[in-house]
Amino acid sequence: MEETQTISPTGEPVTQAEGEQAGYALRELARSVSAPDALGVSEEQLEAVVPFFVLGWAMGVRTGHTAPAVAGVPVDRETVTRAFAEVVARVSPPAYPGPVLWQQVDYHGSVTQRHGTLWVCGIHAYADPFGGEPEMRYDLCEMRGAVPVTVVTGVRRMSLTPLPVFRAMG
Repeated sequence: MEETQTISPTGEPVTQAEGEQAGYALRELARSVSAPDALGVSEEQLEAVVPFFVLGWAMGVRTGHTAPAVAGVPVDRETVTRAFAEVVARVSPPAYPGPVLWQQVDYHGSVTQRHGTLWVCGIHAYADPFGGEPEMRYDLCEMRGAVPVTVVTGVRRMSLTPLPVFRAMG
């Protein structure tokens, strides 16, 4: 008689063994930055991808693309959500009240002939020499067809009003 296994329709969290296997695999892929076959990523970049790498490893294991540990059991929604949240928290820019790339803004700065609605096409952070918050400066462009053309550079935050409009580039 065949043995049946009850599988939760919502999946199961990543096991300790899957996490350890993924960690080992990622370290082997990245190696040290000075190794001739290294991926050339910083420790910070490596740490940023850990949640997704572990998630991908577990999903691969469970679909039989690596050694079967929990084959056929999906990863639970909570683990997937946590991986996304951890990556977003690690790679998101520091919270500041300024606009983001490809957000539309109303420009009202010193270049009066360019006043009006433009797109943020560049953001630059300048370090404070005394360790304070960096100063953010923005490059603004207008779209000529599908081509962004920079029209104002080095704009201070106080010269912008972010608008709730975003452009998908690519």
